[in-house]
Amino acid sequence: MTLLAQPIKGLTKDLAKVVARLSDGATTPKNIHRLRTTIRRIESLVSYAHPDLGKKLERSLETLEDLRKRAGKVRNADVQRKLLDKIGNGSTAKDRKALLDILDKKREKQAERLNSALTKCADTKFFSRIDRVAGKVALGPSAPHQLLAPLEEAHSQLARLAADFSSRQSLRPNRLHEARIQLKKIRYLAELADESPEGKVFVDEIKAVQDTLGEWHDWEELTRLGEKHFAGRVNCALLREVRALFAARQSAAVSAITTLFTSAAVPAAKKPPSTAQPLRTSAQRA
Repeated sequence: MTLLAQPIKGLTKDLAKVVARLSDGATTPKNIHRLRTTIRRIESLVSYAHPDLGKKLERSLETLEDLRKRAGKVRNADVQRKLLDKIGNGSTAKDRKALLDILDKKREKQAERLNSALTKCADTKFFSRIDRVAGKVALGPSAPHQLLAPLEEAHSQLARLAADFSSRQSLRPNRLHEARIQLKKIRYLAELADESPEGKVFVDEIKAVQDTLGEWHDWEELTRLGEKHFAGRVNCALLREVRALFAARQSAAVSAITTLFTSAAVPAAKKPPSTAQPLRTSAQRA
């Protein structure tokens, strides 16, 4: 059995289960989150494995990406609702209620669109094609690709990402978004490796920074929503508070990712490249 066979099989099984639950109307935050992370993990495995896919299978992956993005819009409404609940300033109660009503309507609309997309998938050959993608991933890379062991490849990708950010110097919002997405992929890749103290430390470090970036992104989205509806009010207490909390999260995000990239870039410069390793090993969790 190849390294990737068991994880990709488990992920496609999880995908079918969560899609079935969502199709039955169970659009809970937990199921929405599970759909998004399952798709992210599948995408990460496909990217790592470099399977030889035809146009039809590539289109199926595009459909998968569309489902993830639609689920993300539902998830954003859920998270922004929770953030508003954290603001206890009594003078903001009326404005918070106004935003909560907007978020409820937005969530309902996006959940309906997600369900419609899921229904279309169920009525096509989508899942059979995803199974074919999984079969090709399980076989490993197509020539001439050779793969490093997962943890080694994850370290390598992190070092390249750190070097890229260092060369550009700037950590503007669009760059932080890019880093947040790339760190998810690196983490999922590292989790394929055999369990080890080194691997656990690496994954924990990535996850901590990823969580900090995620929190920053959530407050950024809430700030954008608040500015859209209250920007014309100079003395809007809710908007002032949301902006202040967002600024604090952005500072924390920049600090966290700068520290991670600094530590990742140093050993990478000294460590010689390793030989690519075969994929014959025991499968690990995804």
